[in-house]
Amino acid sequence: MKAVILAAGAGRRMYPLTQETHKCLLPVGDATLVDRMLEGLLQVGVSEVLLLTGYRHDQLHAHLGESYKGMRLVYVFNERFEDTNNVVSLLRALQGHQLGDEFLLLEADLIFDFSVLRRAVDSPASEVAILAPFKSGMDGTVAELRDGWVHDIIPPERQQRDGVTRYKTVNIYKFSQAFAYGPLLQMLAYYTERFEENCYYEKILGMLIYAGQLRLKGEVLDDEAWAELDDPHDVVRAQAIFDGQRLLNQLEYNFGGLWNFPVVDFNFIRNIYFPPEAMVEEIRQKLPELMHNYGSRQAVLDRKMATFLRCPEEPLILLNGASQSYPILAEYYAGRKILIPSPTFGEYSRVFPDADSFRDHPDEPSDLTSRLGSYALVVLVNPNNPTGTLWPTQTLWNWIVEHPEVDFLVDESFIDFSDQGSLTSFLREKPVENLIVLKSLGKSLGVPGLRMGYLYTHKQALHDYFKSRLPIWNQNSLAEFFLETGLKHRDALQRSFVATREERQRMGTLLAATAGITRVWPSAANFFLVEIGSEVDLEAMLRHMLRLSGIYVKDISSKVGCRALRIAVRTTPDNDLFLDCWKKCYPLAARPTTSAGRA
Repeated sequence: MKAVILAAGAGRRMYPLTQETHKCLLPVGDATLVDRMLEGLLQVGVSEVLLLTGYRHDQLHAHLGESYKGMRLVYVFNERFEDTNNVVSLLRALQGHQLGDEFLLLEADLIFDFSVLRRAVDSPASEVAILAPFKSGMDGTVAELRDGWVHDIIPPERQQRDGVTRYKTVNIYKFSQAFAYGPLLQMLAYYTERFEENCYYEKILGMLIYAGQLRLKGEVLDDEAWAELDDPHDVVRAQAIFDGQRLLNQLEYNFGGLWNFPVVDFNFIRNIYFPPEAMVEEIRQKLPELMHNYGSRQAVLDRKMATFLRCPEEPLILLNGASQSYPILAEYYAGRKILIPSPTFGEYSRVFPDADSFRDHPDEPSDLTSRLGSYALVVLVNPNNPTGTLWPTQTLWNWIVEHPEVDFLVDESFIDFSDQGSLTSFLREKPVENLIVLKSLGKSLGVPGLRMGYLYTHKQALHDYFKSRLPIWNQNSLAEFFLETGLKHRDALQRSFVATREERQRMGTLLAATAGITRVWPSAANFFLVEIGSEVDLEAMLRHMLRLSGIYVKDISSKVGCRALRIAVRTTPDNDLFLDCWKKCYPLAARPTTSAGRA
């Protein structure tokens, strides 16, 4: 079998990476794209490859030479690569060379599991397109399938949201000699001569399907890994996909942006049951207008947040995420004596580096109550992250009232997933000045990307201090509209909290019965802290789970003083995927044990 690799383009979208280097010579892991591709072709029995070159031809030729591990390499130079597209390169391959009974066609900017090629080679159909389920963030040409056959190939300019299920073309094809040197060659020659030379060959395939001259089988990938490298961000994603440890490192470094990676996120915590699809659709329809408009000023935002929360406006300050408060709080309480939980959300130890701490552990009695009066500020996270432990709201209120000389900062980001109410309800009855309620709304509303949170306090000096440090446009129009449309979906929000609690109970029971998990801490939030047995190689486990099912979960051993993971509560299918993946990976990650008396 032979193969054709289209590699003439300059890869301008990859600049600056391709200013001095051909795109397919970019390294991913320990090999270049083209070396990985040739290795895959060797594995499926390809003995000769035509490389359609143009940009940096000499560089590519110098790298590969005339052969690759016994595979013959033939170079076809498209001297007009700068003003034509791959439709011309493919035409030249067919006009000047015989490719045998069948051949594979690939584009040079691909990286894939070698099993992807096997799907094309082993398909009984004579004409085959490798396709992948379409996911958000993909661009380029897509295909519509009917009964497993490609009904239409749709370039970006013809794509629209119409409810039709479509698949991304992976840009790997298998063609027979009869089709390639018959309808395909004829249409390539006719179209490039009469109409244009600056288009993609898939446009020609779409025409041939429409004309009834091509019956193209769609082989849809399952969990085989692949990536197309169009811009520098794609290189980062590809590096991550094909190197489990590198992916873990990249995810930890990015601290977000997970839409760029093939993961199921059990690390970052948010309400997976909200917003409902009806609310998402309202936002989707309004999105063009929202993108072209500024958000309102702070006073208007505070009023809209108060309406959404059904609370008084005066004590409330809408924040661009709860994290906006941390540097302001650090300034305000600088030089004062502060007490924080340990372990807890890492930002508190970062913004209060000199703070004392009290131990938050379900098995250890706390000396917190005897220490409260010794501090200017006491930070409480209720429920706490990552432990999931919960103080009764009434207990906290009693402490606050009993210690009017102490300021209490209570982070209630996860309170909606517990059976306790917010301290703000007490403040409405008795507006004390030593309580500051902070909340990250991304957790409860399921939209951390919108960056919403609030501060609620009657401490006027602190309230004014915050207001003086906020810009006039402190929130984006999308978040503002979310608050407006959310008024109609309060019932759905409450149902989402109930669904999370029910799924938390189910998942906790299953986790406790899972090999390798020695303990599940009781949780009042939408996550679990679980202790892991000493026989489990945690780094290997996380790497295997990421590779097998895209499971991304956080190792928090360094924070809690034991071998532990924090696992978000997601939907039932996602949680079942996690448990199933764990069971499959456990034998791979379990360290061998030695029996007594053995060397």
